[in-house]
Amino acid sequence: MKKIKYVFSFLFLFAGLLIVAGCANTVSAESAYVTLDINPSVELIVTPSEKVVYANPLNEDGEVLLAELDLVGLDLDDAIDLVIQTSIELGYIDVDAEEETIVSVTAISKNNEIGDTIRNRVKEHVNNAFKNRAMVGRAEDKGENGYVPAFLEEAQSYGVTPGFLFLAQKAVYLSDELTLEEAVEMEIDELQAILREAREEHKEVAMALKDEFMTAREALFDEYLPQIQESGAEIEDLEAQIEDLEARIELGEEDVEALEAELADLEAQLAELQEAFAVLREEFKEKLMAIRDEFLQETQAMREQVRQMHQHLKDVNQERVQEFRDEMESRRDELHERIEEFQRNRP
Repeated sequence: MKKIKYVFSFLFLFAGLLIVAGCANTVSAESAYVTLDINPSVELIVTPSEKVVYANPLNEDGEVLLAELDLVGLDLDDAIDLVIQTSIELGYIDVDAEEETIVSVTAISKNNEIGDTIRNRVKEHVNNAFKNRAMVGRAEDKGENGYVPAFLEEAQSYGVTPGFLFLAQKAVYLSDELTLEEAVEMEIDELQAILREAREEHKEVAMALKDEFMTAREALFDEYLPQIQESGAEIEDLEAQIEDLEARIELGEEDVEALEAELADLEAQLAELQEAFAVLREEFKEKLMAIRDEFLQETQAMREQVRQMHQHLKDVNQERVQEFRDEMESRRDELHERIEEFQRNRP
């Protein structure tokens, strides 16, 4: 879908950004968007002072992980430690596994230096969480090998990094009007603000329903977008004609009375088109909101199941986790050098 002047971005987006900008713990232009893949996978927005101002799941296991956690407002090190600890308690990180644990990390910011700093700090906190528990694990940058080839090709086609495309896609998923073509032209902090606003408005559809929701959303876009584009093009054409007529009238070198009559006719046509466009736009918006509301109702019903799954996994793994804790001190001396070497030799 091509980006055009009369699609969606000017309608509600910047009003939303202003609302978010007025909230405490706001997303600043220098905040970093962070993802952690264990599995589960979660996303965070972190300020330069290392405060978590947004936390959300990226998959179904991430939903279970965060079901009983509130990371918002925590210092980054505390939030990371809690994610690692809860992943252990729920069995996502297997304390009996022979192989090492890898956590993939991304971090992007409008300020590249801050993005790099936050990414390095996240990796440091992850590594410390493993060291403190005498576990052989480490954090690694999520390089291109962490994305499927088709995703890398799509990012290249838009001229953006995979991490930026991932953020843009998430913003599109959460916005009722944003297209991907518009999202990839936006700034990182603008995309982050959309995520924050959506979370505050509880617009997050459950991951189990995401594909179905996106299919329904895309069908509505396919139905309405061509009409909106056509109406927008007609409005732009009339505005150009009106501007030309006004210039000719100002010069006064032709039959001004005839030109003014023609101008009045064009202005009437423009007013009629703009009214029809507004009706069409409102109809589209209402149907989009109805689709999201329908899926949000299903999401609410599923959230109790997610909380129950969280508690079930915790109960199932409780004995093994307690044994792991009891043996932590004895393991620490035994594994210290292995952990140091494993973390030092990361790619």
